[in-house]
Amino acid sequence: MAAAGSGTENENKIIIDNDAGADDALAIFMTLLYEKYYGGPQLIALTTGNGNTIEDNVNINNQKILKTAKRQDVPIYRGSNSSLVITPIITDNYFGEDGLGDNDEPLTGLVPAQTQSAVETLLELSKKHEGKLTVITIGALTNVALAIKLDPKFLQRLSHLYVGAGHVESDRHPEAEFNAHIDVEAYHIITQYATPDKVTVVPFSQIYAYLNIDMDWRENVFGKINTDVINAFNIYERVSLHKEESWVMLDPAVIAIALSNIPLEDGREPDFVMDYKFSRNDIILCGEKRGININSFVEKENANVRLAYSFDLEKYKTFLMEVFTAELKCS
Repeated sequence: MAAAGSGTENENKIIIDNDAGADDALAIFMTLLYEKYYGGPQLIALTTGNGNTIEDNVNINNQKILKTAKRQDVPIYRGSNSSLVITPIITDNYFGEDGLGDNDEPLTGLVPAQTQSAVETLLELSKKHEGKLTVITIGALTNVALAIKLDPKFLQRLSHLYVGAGHVESDRHPEAEFNAHIDVEAYHIITQYATPDKVTVVPFSQIYAYLNIDMDWRENVFGKINTDVINAFNIYERVSLHKEESWVMLDPAVIAIALSNIPLEDGREPDFVMDYKFSRNDIILCGEKRGININSFVEKENANVRLAYSFDLEKYKTFLMEVFTAELKCS
């Protein structure tokens, strides 16, 4: 996949619904770089919700991320600061109390969020860009669930919805996945309205199983890319980086999977996804297993979602390097 100029604006559009931790920052950077250097789909909005940190911080973090990326033309729309029914206190400040490494970055030169709400914006833009809009959720699913309940035709107007949340096998992952657990009812609402032609779920369990990157590569290959976005990302991850023995990030993987399903004008696309499966997918709402996902692999006609199931690690790492070094090659 060779870098190219952006050329003609891609008719496909993307909205990223996020909770603005360091992993969200990398996902947003990826989208903007892919748009600029490979002619990828246009990021037309960021929508916010609580998760990695409180929504107030998420709003500010989105502003910081866009400033670092030199893309403050992308509008931010503020979303829910709580879950639909129960807002669990499960944030462990994994990426720092502010979600971006607690680096005391100056709050200057930021472009504030729009006054229109995230849910209103999702509905409005789904009509304006019907059939061309991909929504990617990499946090709690509250905003999307509210959009669906306000307008049940919302999903059908999208090109696709990608949901970064959940697990596949509860015996290997007995605890609820973070994004799913933040708003269990919202996840359930989406599964009620989902069809496999419109909704792809990217479970964290599968990213953990297949895109588990060694820390040496993260720090001494990827982390050594000398650009503003990677230098900023290294700071954003400074609280979390050494909490794990390997580097596993759901959010940028979800973005990359979405991009792999939106071919460029010349037909190029990332090709690291090895297998999708169809599933009757849901989530347990009550009891000790609240937040645990249910999956039954079935034929497409009996499924409600498509699951991104397995991936080629080396091809994924190649994709990361190509996207995040593109500006060095084009300078």
